[in-house]
Amino acid sequence: MADRTMLQFDYEEVHGRTVSGVVGRRDGPAGWESIAFVVEQRAVVLRVDPDTDEVVVTLEEASNLTSGWIEVAEIADAIGSTLGWCWIGRNYRGYLDMFTLSFFGIEPQICFLGEASTLTIKHINASR
Repeated sequence: MADRTMLQFDYEEVHGRTVSGVVGRRDGPAGWESIAFVVEQRAVVLRVDPDTDEVVVTLEEASNLTSGWIEVAEIADAIGSTLGWCWIGRNYRGYLDMFTLSFFGIEPQICFLGEASTLTIKHINASR
């Protein structure tokens, strides 16, 4: 199996930065084609490779998020938060199909899964 990298940039460039917007492009009613966390003039963009269902994460210019991008209401509460740690999930077959984010630290809060060529959002509820 080919060696793949989910993160296409150095995450330290955005770690600790404040999220000013969360937008996405829909892939029908069931999922998202892509989701972007806007931080300053850039955006952390998550997409799913339609051939492998793997999640690919890039850092792009926020000005590239033009037509077709809408607010992602189910995670809009991330706006105003700072990007904390991230985790990369590789399944037993070696596919990078899960990306997890925290805000304000190291406790994971949102998980993104590559399923059926779309991004699915899962909220992680921490036990206290």
